Amino acid sequence: MKVIKTYYPKVRAIELFMFLVYGIVVCFGTFLLWVKGDLSFERWRTFMLIGLIYVSFCIFLSFCIRTQRIELTEYRIEHKLLGLSCRSVAFSSVKKVMFGKVNGSPVVAIINGNMEKPIFVPYLPFEKDWEEISSFIKERNQKVIISM
Repeated sequence: MKVIKTYYPKVRAIELFMFLVYGIVVCFGTFLLWVKGDLSFERWRTFMLIGLIYVSFCIFLSFCIRTQRIELTEYRIEHKLLGLSCRSVAFSSVKKVMFGKVNGSPVVAIINGNMEKPIFVPYLPFEKDWEEISSFIKERNQKVIISM
């Protein structure tokens, strides 16, 4: 299938927030060690090595967020994560596209005519692209209802 357009996530703010939190933790942790009078090089090094667990988790999370994308092909919309297709819906079977929240996170619910449950696609970090994506879906399937 020919890919017409691919949308990539906007992750700069997410990564900036992760490193900001890490910076706050390092500063606050070092300050607490200093206040307690327990600030030796050995203790500080151990504290920083434990902090690497947080950094490695953030790097992995950032990698997963960066590798996801939404592809619009001739006949379907696909959400891919780590290069694998997570969700795929044919334009002809889309009945309704709704913007809402699930567990506090904004999502886009695609009601498929072939399934009972909606297919949830992440709204973030594609928030600036959804207007264009929804108009493309409407262009391919005139019967679809798009509700905000």
